[in-house]
Amino acid sequence: MHMNYFSSTVDYNAEDMDNICPDIIEGFFAGPVTYGMGELDPYMSNYYEEREHISKAINNYQGSVYWVQGMQDWNVDPHQVFPSYQQFRDQGFEVRGMLGQWEHNYPDQWSKHNAQDSGYGGEAIHNMTRWDWAQDLFEWFEYYLKGVGPKPDLVAQIQRNDGQWRIEETWPPQDAEWLTLDLSECSQTGTRVGGSSVIGGGLSTVTIECGTLDEQLDTLISGLLTLHLDVTATMDGGQIFVEMQDAETGMRLGHATMDLRYHAGGYEPQTVISGQEIVMMMEFQGIDAILLAGHGIRLIMTSTGEDYLAPVCSCPIHIMIDDSSTLSIPHIDRNGSMEFITPQSEEAANNQ
Repeated sequence: MHMNYFSSTVDYNAEDMDNICPDIIEGFFAGPVTYGMGELDPYMSNYYEEREHISKAINNYQGSVYWVQGMQDWNVDPHQVFPSYQQFRDQGFEVRGMLGQWEHNYPDQWSKHNAQDSGYGGEAIHNMTRWDWAQDLFEWFEYYLKGVGPKPDLVAQIQRNDGQWRIEETWPPQDAEWLTLDLSECSQTGTRVGGSSVIGGGLSTVTIECGTLDEQLDTLISGLLTLHLDVTATMDGGQIFVEMQDAETGMRLGHATMDLRYHAGGYEPQTVISGQEIVMMMEFQGIDAILLAGHGIRLIMTSTGEDYLAPVCSCPIHIMIDDSSTLSIPHIDRNGSMEFITPQSEEAANNQ
């Protein structure tokens, strides 16, 4: 990590010598210790503690928060905003959000919005670009920096995966109801992820397909889904990447990933021994998506996913689906009263 960062940011001249000690020598030390000692490495513990700013902001910041997030951002992903968005509200901060189906872009960066694929914001492109973003931000700064103009509404503007925008008091919505699927009642193909598809038998990919969520009504999924998986470890390592799809269309709805050592949640890894049976308590990146009536859910599990680092140990993880393996889906009922239309330009790429 350190050496790659160093090589991509320097000019390769005499002034770069100042950076060699912290970025190269430290990197040689941190790499072997991290991968050789894992959770015993004090260097990496301090590294991330020093760079964790959410708790520092909650404890020390005295201003307002305008949170802008791409729900399809794979750089600053939604987990870096949710559930922190609500945590700031709970601490008394005045918070507003503009949460669109764009990637790592600005709300009005229409030329970038036009490049998104199906399942990654592509279905929302026609209504994605927020041409009013500059005006909205201007009014926010006028009020909070200068005391000029009316106080902005402290709401979350959220766009779901088909492009529709609506107003929520916060996101994820606090009034969501939870539907829990018993995965033992779903069909399963494959028994493990990771390792070779030959050694140990089974497949290196596991697919779980669940039946219709609702035969009559569309389901508006909104929030942080949870997936509890009963698995058996082969070594102290490995990870599972899960892509959730509409089982009828195959369209991607969202994803989750977890290192086996963090199966219990939180920020502290735990040593896992071969043959140990554990429940991995996974949480999906934020999803706001419509699942049509009569459609079900498909989960595809692999050892790594797009734009994620491969696990240090490609150790097989055996998926042992039983009644403790569940998928919990937050869903909400909206009557359309909070929907709104955003201004769109006929000359914009997202209308061509």
